[in-house]
Amino acid sequence: MMRRLLAGALLLCALASPARAHSLSVAYVDVEKPARGPTRAEIDVSVRDLALTLALDANHDEIVTWGEVQGSEAALRQLLQANVVFHTRAGRCTPQFASVALRRYDEAAYIAMPFTLDCPGSGAVTVDYRLLFDRDARHRALVTYREGAQVTNTVVTTSQRQVVLGDPANGSFLAFLREGIHHILTGYDHLAFLLSLLLPAALVWNGKAWRPGTGLRDSLAGTMAVVTAFTLAHSLTLSLAALGWVVPASRWIEAAIAASVLLAALNNLRPVATRRLWTIAFGFGLIHGFGFAGALTELGLPTGARLASLVGFNLGVEIGQLAVVALVLPLLFALRHRAIYARALMPAMSLGIAAIAGMWCVQRLAAFS
Repeated sequence: MMRRLLAGALLLCALASPARAHSLSVAYVDVEKPARGPTRAEIDVSVRDLALTLALDANHDEIVTWGEVQGSEAALRQLLQANVVFHTRAGRCTPQFASVALRRYDEAAYIAMPFTLDCPGSGAVTVDYRLLFDRDARHRALVTYREGAQVTNTVVTTSQRQVVLGDPANGSFLAFLREGIHHILTGYDHLAFLLSLLLPAALVWNGKAWRPGTGLRDSLAGTMAVVTAFTLAHSLTLSLAALGWVVPASRWIEAAIAASVLLAALNNLRPVATRRLWTIAFGFGLIHGFGFAGALTELGLPTGARLASLVGFNLGVEIGQLAVVALVLPLLFALRHRAIYARALMPAMSLGIAAIAGMWCVQRLAAFS
């Protein structure tokens, strides 16, 4: 039996995702419509992302210089015009480009491409954004639109590539609500941790082995206590970090998240903590909250709508998390009286998660050097 479990764990390691589960490819699109004059816009894309599409490194020395960026300016404009289209109902807007510049977001270098727009008609302007999606389906573009005192933010994704500028339906709350749901459903380490907590939810440790829980009500109460504690904890640190009040080093947070998954999975195999599990979920939830904040920071928390964006993202995370619980928990309760679940299936899944989390720990600690 142990050989089969180990083989399954090794297979899961081979299929595991990369070490950094939260790193995103993000571009920034800023559009401002003044009271007079043409609409001003700027698109900032990381040098790393553009190098995947254009031959920016002309001498192949793995260093993109300012001279190489300037030499690629025509190609950059062509790429932009082909993949980021502004239009009204009356037709396509014509961009008038200014010189490129360099900007920095966190530790990444971005190429800034400013321009003005000459749009036909006087109706709302729509952005049709298709840049980099063929290279990275997880790519995002944060679109900020300013008109007088009005500021709206939305996030463009591969499934939602068109944005009507100034449309309240694309406001910060809804955009970041969608991003929160997307993040929890694609955040493999968070899902692995949540699954580790849920796997023994319908079982009871009697000191020697796992046995089926005696009552649905008791098991459900214990599960809700764990999930609520985890939610409260990561909501707290997500808010603190996103607002810039507590900002720990992201590399240590990534490693700590992997370690929390490893410990939670190992506790299913050799239980050390079997009571007051909500306290453990709360402690680890504090760490995971900083991980959620890292993803939100990469998107760029809008200055003019910080609270709405933060609440929307956090609520999206909770919706995604509850969806996972609602999907998994009934299945576990249905399986709890089957001997194969407690003896083989739950240990095999826990061992697989532990093996993957162990690999994440090694990868993320190795990245420090």
